[in-house]
Amino acid sequence: MGDIALGSCRILAWPGSAERLVTLPGNWHEHVKVGPRDRVELQAGNRRVTAQAVFSDDEEVQMTDSLREALCLPLGPIRVKTVNGVLHFGPFVGLYALPVKGEGKLFGELTRVFEDMMRVAEEEGVALFVFVPGEARWERQDGMTTAYVYRKDPGHWVRTKRPLPDLVLTKVLVPPPEAREQVRRDMVQIALHVPFGLFSRPTGDKWDVHRTLAASSETRHLLPDTALVSAPSDVERMLARHGAVYVKPVMGTQGRAIYRLDRRGPGVVVRYSRQGRAVRRGLKAGGAAWRGFVQRAFCAKRRFLVQQALDLVTVQSVRPVDFRWLVQKDGANAWQITARVARVGTTGAITTNLHTGGGAVLAERWLRSNGWKEEGARAELLARLDEGALAIARVLEAKAGRIGELGIDLALTKQREIYLIEINPRPGRQMLRETQPALRELSLRRNLEYANCVTGF
Repeated sequence: MGDIALGSCRILAWPGSAERLVTLPGNWHEHVKVGPRDRVELQAGNRRVTAQAVFSDDEEVQMTDSLREALCLPLGPIRVKTVNGVLHFGPFVGLYALPVKGEGKLFGELTRVFEDMMRVAEEEGVALFVFVPGEARWERQDGMTTAYVYRKDPGHWVRTKRPLPDLVLTKVLVPPPEAREQVRRDMVQIALHVPFGLFSRPTGDKWDVHRTLAASSETRHLLPDTALVSAPSDVERMLARHGAVYVKPVMGTQGRAIYRLDRRGPGVVVRYSRQGRAVRRGLKAGGAAWRGFVQRAFCAKRRFLVQQALDLVTVQSVRPVDFRWLVQKDGANAWQITARVARVGTTGAITTNLHTGGGAVLAERWLRSNGWKEEGARAELLARLDEGALAIARVLEAKAGRIGELGIDLALTKQREIYLIEINPRPGRQMLRETQPALRELSLRRNLEYANCVTGF
């Protein structure tokens, strides 16, 4: 017997018995290895038990509470497959996230996304749950994890038990200092004990991504001039070459700690954001204050990249615009473009990130209202942006291994050139919530369809 996907079923309770009993649809009999006295093996995540089976004409699966508890298997819809005659229920997909205290939302700004994703997961037959650093029992053969599951009726989170997951979507990008060691330990255990590993394998930091894409003829032309900062002279050299540069941390998210530097005669104008407030200061190029600033800001604790500033298209000549393409794998393991969004920065802003005050609108709508009125011209430009985003996804996946989704930030210059700004391995959904709720739901559904594909369900 090989691996056979049997579709979805609904797990119902078999009341009134303490034995390990299960009723199964009769058409599963030929795919299931049945032992003496109609004993079958059942597996959920990493947990496997033997039960007495009764085959019936019903499509549902009934289990006694003692059997479900041994499997940590929830009631409700779930998918089923057989592996060498063993009946597997799943997939069990874990969202690995940090709890947030004091905000009234269990997982901060991710809470609403998780709640909506669990509703879609029920429709797709995926056993989705959230687990947090330090709460999985990895060390035992029958290990399990504390899990957080959202119940839409009555509308709250419950704490329960689940098997160790078949697949993990990590939502922790840069953990806070107090969680770093536990996250590191959990990542080691995920590699050892989660059969299908991570939903997306790491692409590396911004410098790793740049080097990967620079090595490919498919994507090299999409890269702005970029260098790793190791000394003030690296920044000075790029400033002399381009007149304006961005300096950003190699590891960073949401537009934080990004600086724009512009040459102005003998001086340099430095702009950045601090605690939501725009900061602007002038320094004399090559002077002691300038070199001290560069040394402290970019050459001390964190690694930074310096990158040529691109002449972006703008709104009213003062609001910068760039584009976020959400590319995802579907249930057939094929790359799809789920969403195309234009991000519009605030007046004089140096970034367009929503976390730094930017806004979002569907890319096609923005183009139609800002100089691309002719449908053919819009279609040609969108096709070029599509081609670039898909090429980036293919090249990064070829290097990193399996990737389920990427948020790809693209620049369009006033000269109609397309460049990569950066990639986001764990893209958020806020801009889709603001622009097109149906696309947001599609983006959640594609994650779950791909999870079913990866795990063979």
